[in-house]
Amino acid sequence: MPQNGLIYRILIASPADCVKERSSIPDIIYSWNASHSFHTGIILEPVMWESHVVPEMGARPQEIINNQIVDSCDFLIGAFWTRMGTATGGHVSGTAEEIDRLRKQGKKTLLYFSSAPVMPDSVDLEQYKALSDYKKSVRNEGITFDYSSISDFREMLQKHLSTLMAGISKDTKAETAPEEYEKSDVDMFKSQFESFLRKLQAEWAAERDSEPYGIDDAKYILENAVGNLLDYQSQIVSDPENQLIPIFQNATKSMKALLRHRVYMDGGKSFKEFWKKGDEAIAYLNKLPETLSQ
Repeated sequence: MPQNGLIYRILIASPADCVKERSSIPDIIYSWNASHSFHTGIILEPVMWESHVVPEMGARPQEIINNQIVDSCDFLIGAFWTRMGTATGGHVSGTAEEIDRLRKQGKKTLLYFSSAPVMPDSVDLEQYKALSDYKKSVRNEGITFDYSSISDFREMLQKHLSTLMAGISKDTKAETAPEEYEKSDVDMFKSQFESFLRKLQAEWAAERDSEPYGIDDAKYILENAVGNLLDYQSQIVSDPENQLIPIFQNATKSMKALLRHRVYMDGGKSFKEFWKKGDEAIAYLNKLPETLSQ
């Protein structure tokens, strides 16, 4: 059945070297939508110049981009690696101008800087120097985060986006009927988590029972599960009896250990151990809906 909703537009800002980041950010946004849009009535739209800007003449390129997409966005997610970008006239780069423009409008700005290894010969020293200077300047005006790999970035952003939207969703509900939501929020959370758990159990069982030759596909399932667990954990704003958070922490710890698991030539012992520990880690998650039902 159709329903009304709120659309928040999120500008993705980065120089050209952050290819993987520009691919990962929309994935994380769409993942949030899949888990939360129906129940919250909130939809997040990733906005990029590649997909949202149309040809236009009569002004400098960045000004056209500002008018077409930047000013209509509600948040910004920015990522940097080794480059600052191309100067726009008045700003050190188009990315910097977009960040500065949204900040002046009082809009949320999430900035991340990569410390991932890079081939020295591929680095433009002038660009890197400009980026270093910019990084120092923005860190005097707020909080930014560093990440060491794309998986680290995805995990970090997923947690931060969930925290940000949990606050916005809570404020939206409070404006309508604050007294009605406490129990329904718990029920909604439990229902969403149970749906996630059923899907995880089905994906894991299907891979385990397919007589796989390796564990790479299973690790991919676990990696996605870890991201979802961090997402759900970030939604818990109150755990007075300290029952829920430890479940998430223990499950995440177990799954991350499995992501580092190695299979040796030992007659299948380490291979079987991986699947056994995976079964146990996923079964452990049943503690959460049981706890919420108490």
